[in-house]
Amino acid sequence: MGIRFRKFQPNDYVMVIKDGDVVKRGLGLSVLYSSMRTNILVVPATAFDGAFAFDELVTSDFQTVCVQGATTYMISNYDQAIKMADFAFDSGKYERQYAAMNVLNKRINNIIKAIVIREVGKRDVRTIITLADEMAMLISNGLSEDETIKSLGIRVIAVNVLGITAKPETRKALEAAAREQILKEQDDAIYLRRNAAIEQERIIKENELNTEIKVAEKEKEKNEKKQEMKLSIQRHELAMEKEKKEKEQEIKSVALEGELELDEMAAARKIKIKQQEMEEKIKLEERNKEYVALEVENERCKAEEKAYAVAAMMKAYENVNVALIEACALAQMDPNTLMAKAFMELGENAGKIGTLNMTPDLLETIIQKNK
Repeated sequence: MGIRFRKFQPNDYVMVIKDGDVVKRGLGLSVLYSSMRTNILVVPATAFDGAFAFDELVTSDFQTVCVQGATTYMISNYDQAIKMADFAFDSGKYERQYAAMNVLNKRINNIIKAIVIREVGKRDVRTIITLADEMAMLISNGLSEDETIKSLGIRVIAVNVLGITAKPETRKALEAAAREQILKEQDDAIYLRRNAAIEQERIIKENELNTEIKVAEKEKEKNEKKQEMKLSIQRHELAMEKEKKEKEQEIKSVALEGELELDEMAAARKIKIKQQEMEEKIKLEERNKEYVALEVENERCKAEEKAYAVAAMMKAYENVNVALIEACALAQMDPNTLMAKAFMELGENAGKIGTLNMTPDLLETIIQKNK
């Protein structure tokens, strides 16, 4: 009668269709069915790995490259998947399931190829061969946004770009250019290293010079501080000396004021003494004046008395003989006086004498008498 029993694997998603309707579905079901009236669809619930390799992809600089990679995907919407591929289960064989997954893989690869062609055409060969990771990310983003993938009921788990290679001639040219670039970079590195060494030497010398300059500046500051300290000490000493001199001057001023006061007192005393002496002298002069007046008066009286006596004598001598008086006077004179008088009279009458003879004996006698 065509009654059969089937126990499916846990990773088999089973859909039992009877008379056109799904009567049972799930993972790893055990089904007792009639092959005359029942159809069974088995969709793999595991992830599948698909590979892709695209040759003759043209870059923006008209070079051809090859992109190789792999995808990992699984069916997420079983209802959509059974509409896009044949997953009918045929008497214990999974050939249709494998064929259906290959169909899905080809459709995925077609979508990936369209994305890769678009992205490769935007870049040159030098750039594209270094963008494997970026290309994988672009493919993954493109698949997640593609409506065809959603309609297939597939979810892409991972996309890996295993390599982006150019043709052998292009590779050789790129290798030569890269080699030259590496050699140039080597030369540049040597040049930069030498320049760096020179720069380091210059920096070291500059640092040494800066250190010397700073040391010189510090020495200058030190000397300036020493000079300032000396000047400060000198100013302090000058201030102390000035203060000392001012104090001494004040002391001298006070002493001078005291001396001046003493001198003034002494001068006042002296003036007072002098005034007293002057007063005493004035008094003495007044007394002397009185005494002199008295003395003058006495002398006048005496002179008057003498004058009166002389007048009386002259009056007495008026009648006396002059020759007699002269003879009396001569009689009382000593011989020297007489001889002097005789020579005087000779001198008075010299014009009347003609010749005067004096003997040596007379002169000797006169000289001896005068001795």
